[in-house]
Amino acid sequence: GKWPKTVIADAGYGSEENYAYLEKKEIQAVVKYSSYHKEKTKAWKANVGKIENWTYDTAGDHWTCPAGNRLHFHRESKETLESGYDIRRRHYRSSSCEGCPLKERCTKAAGNREVVVSLERLRYQKQAREILRSEEGYTLAVRRMTEPESVFGQLKNNRGFRRFLLRGMEKVTLEVGWLSLAHNLLKQAANDQKRRAAILQ
Repeated sequence: GKWPKTVIADAGYGSEENYAYLEKKEIQAVVKYSSYHKEKTKAWKANVGKIENWTYDTAGDHWTCPAGNRLHFHRESKETLESGYDIRRRHYRSSSCEGCPLKERCTKAAGNREVVVSLERLRYQKQAREILRSEEGYTLAVRRMTEPESVFGQLKNNRGFRRFLLRGMEKVTLEVGWLSLAHNLLKQAANDQKRRAAILQ
């Protein structure tokens, strides 16, 4: 297909510039952007001020807010990052927010609502969202979670450790020591077993 390689990464990498780079290299990016998880919450979906909850008309190049008002294209601004990458932001303005019942839930600003948006960023996010929510994204994410599974996760889930038995800093420090020792010994044993199995094959 069009996407020969797949890359998976944390939200910290989900910037417009990184998406653009990966697309140029024809690498399919399963990369979370910072608001990915928040978007799924009820509060986010109910937020009338979020452009993600609005409708964009490509042909007419305008946004329609939840109150049914149109925000038309006003101007474009450009920001060049240190790397030389250009972010193009389009400014859209409502012709009238007067008497709008959603006004105070939408913006703190006086006057008509203006939104500044990078259509490229929204396009990359939409693409990422679709992939992340697909089965492939799901299984890759699960695999990624289990590979560098944190020691704490291991202790809690696999060793059934939930709370400290002892009280006081000194004793707790000892207990952590014992837990770490146990964890490392078990890990060592598992690795030795794997090694033996590999030799026997």
